[in-house]
Amino acid sequence: MTKIQPPLAGKTVLLVEDDPMLVPLLQMVLEEVGAKVLATQNPTDALELLEEKAPLDVLVTDIVLPERSGFLLAADVAKRYPGIRVLFISGFGDPEIGARDLHLEFDTLLKPFHPEDFTAKVVSLARRKK
Repeated sequence: MTKIQPPLAGKTVLLVEDDPMLVPLLQMVLEEVGAKVLATQNPTDALELLEEKAPLDVLVTDIVLPERSGFLLAADVAKRYPGIRVLFISGFGDPEIGARDLHLEFDTLLKPFHPEDFTAKVVSLARRKK
């Protein structure tokens, strides 16, 4: 009998969210579908994590973060990981407006959202070809 692999098995997701209540929840949701999750609450730590870890398949980032925006973080990550796919999450307006000038593959999700919708977006991004 063949064991079915979780949809994000073998995938690494960098999660950057400044809400300390949301980080463990989103991390748990991603791990339940097989992802290896690198989680942090600020962009500086996120970039430091990338120095230590590889590979990276998907960046999930809030837009409003301390120190720099999720858009700037995504641009920095894309320099190190060309072809990175990004999910912008935000509770403040339409994230697509600010992301349109970025030259990377992205999707968006407005807070509050259902865990199933979050998972579906990340899985969809992870499955896209680079």
